[in-house]
Amino acid sequence: MADLCWLVAQALAGNCATQAKTVSPPSAIAPWGRSLTIAPPANALGTASTLAPISTTIAPSPPEHQPRFSPPSWCDLGPQAEAACGETAALVPVTTAVVSPTAVPIFSPRALPTGPSSGPQLYRQRQSALQAGQLYTRISPDSYRDRWQQATTQPTYLQWRQLLAQEAAAAAAGQGPNRLEIVVGDSLGLWLPPESLPRDRIWLNQGISGDTTAGVLARLDAFRQTRPTVIHLMVGVNDLKNNVPETQIVHNLEQIVAQLQHQHPQARIVLYSVLPTRWDNIGSDRTRSLNNHIAYLSARSGVDYRDLQGLFRDAAGILRAELTTDGLHLNRQGYALWQQVMVAGI
Repeated sequence: MADLCWLVAQALAGNCATQAKTVSPPSAIAPWGRSLTIAPPANALGTASTLAPISTTIAPSPPEHQPRFSPPSWCDLGPQAEAACGETAALVPVTTAVVSPTAVPIFSPRALPTGPSSGPQLYRQRQSALQAGQLYTRISPDSYRDRWQQATTQPTYLQWRQLLAQEAAAAAAGQGPNRLEIVVGDSLGLWLPPESLPRDRIWLNQGISGDTTAGVLARLDAFRQTRPTVIHLMVGVNDLKNNVPETQIVHNLEQIVAQLQHQHPQARIVLYSVLPTRWDNIGSDRTRSLNNHIAYLSARSGVDYRDLQGLFRDAAGILRAELTTDGLHLNRQGYALWQQVMVAGI
């Protein structure tokens, strides 16, 4: 544990950086007080305001030629059952209550009930939570099990975008004086376990499995109306997998950062390095080269850079086997390590 803490400290200090020039991040923002009215029970978003009715609906599936996202490779789609994801469903008006922070359940990662393990299940759970006036980042992992357990119909990329936009609208309407942090990216962000994140703030997850820098750039408007304090951005590994030229990846990242700075001038933007992998088609030389550019981009743009390479790579320069499910995606231990870096100093 001491070694792990030392590694995290070194990563935050920039000593685990790649060959890129190490740039000290801006000074940490002052810690927020603990006196805000937040932390609702499992049936509320956690704000002192009332969420406006969400009038949008989950759109029907697009034509068959519409590209579909692929679930993480560890997904167990389960037995064939009737479609439980992707159907049209009107969202009900959302209301919240002012409650004491002591009423918030604290979920221990070591004693968690089993939650969704596939894209269809996670989509259905988040859809169900939103229809009930909740954000899925504020519920127990096994909430709405009766609705998502048999979900097998794969939602489309467009349906994910619509659902995330609806969650962002709910967060924007109901944030009140509470802190809001947004996670933006691909499947690595999508599957970030929210139950082990700090409960003194609202978390909005804007990750979509299989997404690329071009995809993220095209959907930043979805959460334009939110007022985040911090935006966590990690994206790029799917670009490498798809053999997108490095110059194009960096250009897209520059555009993403610039748009986030324009939309959310009050927010602290934290840009993370692309993680190493154990996949032959995404070699350590490619991730190292891209991360050098990301570090330079971060310094030039004035955003925080968090280099995770030193924490996640082994002696051979690839993703540590004990942190991954399939050589690319993270397991609970891998997410716990990322979360330590994510919340440290913010």
